[in-house]
Amino acid sequence: MPSALPPSDELQRLEALNRYDILDSIPETEYDDLATLAASICGAPISLVSLVDTERQWFKAHYGLEVKETPRALSFCAHAIHSNDVFEVNNAPSDPRFSDNSLVTGEPGIRFYAGAPLITPDNYRLGTLCVIDRVPRELNEQQRQALEALARQVVSQLELRRALLRSQVIEAEKTRALAELEARTATLRNFVDHAPAAIVMLDSSWCYVAVSRRFIEKMNLPSDSVIGRDHFAMCPFWPRSWKMSFGRALAGEVQKGQGDSLQPDGDAEMFVDWEIHPWPGASGQNEGVMLLIDDVTPIRRIEKLKNEFVSVVSHELRTPLTSIRGALGLLGGGVAGALPDRASQMIGIAHKNAERLVLLINDILDIEKIENGQMKFNFSSVDLRELVRAAIADNEPYAEALGVALRVSGAESQRQPLWVRVDDTRINQVMANLLSNAAKFTPHGEQVRVQIIEINDNDSGRVRVEVRDQGPGVPPGFASRLFERFAQADSSATRAKGGTGLGLAISRAIIEKMDGKIGYTPPREGMVGATFWFELERLPASLAQHPPETSDAVNESRPKGSSLGK
Repeated sequence: MPSALPPSDELQRLEALNRYDILDSIPETEYDDLATLAASICGAPISLVSLVDTERQWFKAHYGLEVKETPRALSFCAHAIHSNDVFEVNNAPSDPRFSDNSLVTGEPGIRFYAGAPLITPDNYRLGTLCVIDRVPRELNEQQRQALEALARQVVSQLELRRALLRSQVIEAEKTRALAELEARTATLRNFVDHAPAAIVMLDSSWCYVAVSRRFIEKMNLPSDSVIGRDHFAMCPFWPRSWKMSFGRALAGEVQKGQGDSLQPDGDAEMFVDWEIHPWPGASGQNEGVMLLIDDVTPIRRIEKLKNEFVSVVSHELRTPLTSIRGALGLLGGGVAGALPDRASQMIGIAHKNAERLVLLINDILDIEKIENGQMKFNFSSVDLRELVRAAIADNEPYAEALGVALRVSGAESQRQPLWVRVDDTRINQVMANLLSNAAKFTPHGEQVRVQIIEINDNDSGRVRVEVRDQGPGVPPGFASRLFERFAQADSSATRAKGGTGLGLAISRAIIEKMDGKIGYTPPREGMVGATFWFELERLPASLAQHPPETSDAVNESRPKGSSLGK
């Protein structure tokens, strides 16, 4: 008995069969009904929904036959899957392919077989819907067409079953994912709720998603009705300007602030340091922000007491120190007659240190004036290029004494004026601080480079002034403290290089008063030096051609709660 050869696409056909995940499944009424209907239409005692596997044919439905599978080598259906047409054997004992088949010579005694292939949408023949009789016969045309139609219905049931299984798997995955998400959300909320810091998560509409107990306590919020409520409605005392910071954070830019003032309803004013971070959703898009608040009110109070003490002491020292400095200057100048060399040397040391003390006191008093809004600013429209050139000329003698040259990058003198509205005296103070610092930290024989960069934006834009030295640079761990009061990377620098540690703090306060920005850029890898810069708003082109001559003096207070040491 010759067995049927495998179809040419046998490997792909078996893969397709396995994708339906139906082999060895439990009986299902839909398939049993189709087998029964096929037997009835064709007048046959046996009907099977047969699926041809690697070594067997397995019956999903078996009407009139108790067995569930037979070897593939004995299978009539293994022949039927070679064609898209109904495969029919009218008298098996007289057919050389089946005459000695044990299914013919023994039970169930097959004489007649007709099988319509089960053809999938991707054109693989998985098996057949077949009818079997124990007497020789043949189907009429209507029966053949009906058998083919019923075979198509078997395939439709296979497709429906596969889709249902797939949806069940997806639903199970969805249920598992939702359970995992809920567990993670509960863990996150539990963490936020019990965190020892004031933490809040807001969605893109600024409604609460999670809130820590510490935040609720600090903001005097009701503990049981916060989630889903609008933050700015619950906290009307919150600065509206923070909405812009929330928006930037939602766009992906981390926002930070120091020493800002808040006054929850019924409470005293408090000062906070804060950070706003975006939090991404499952899609990868930012769905909200996380706000972290640190109450620094006690620290601010201590700082205020310290600053008041330093201010009082500075005021009290200024008058006698001025007299001492003047007297030492007169003595050193020979007003009281010639001094012995040793005495003259000691007078010189004393006078030099008196000058340093006066500088320190002046810086401290400047800080106090700026913080209290008492420093006077005279704004006028000036050419920033000319202002920078004048500042370089003023500071060249100091730099030359250190063996350092001050140079402007590019042909700045050949360019058109850059008009800005500033207090030129205060800008000169900032330039003097940046240039003197750069000169102090640049090795003998090297240069300090100054560059003016136009940052165009529509009609006006901004302009940046950069001062780059050739020194060792700023230690990475210290960069964040550069603009704090009395900040110096190495205290020995105060003795070796001079300075009070207040210059950058004062410079930052001055630039911010002029709606500008100031910062530091570290050197590129493998290079040396530090670059300090500040940016100012550039006047529009219409004003640049006819700069206003007016000058106005203002005495503005800084925003409540802000600090110089940001």
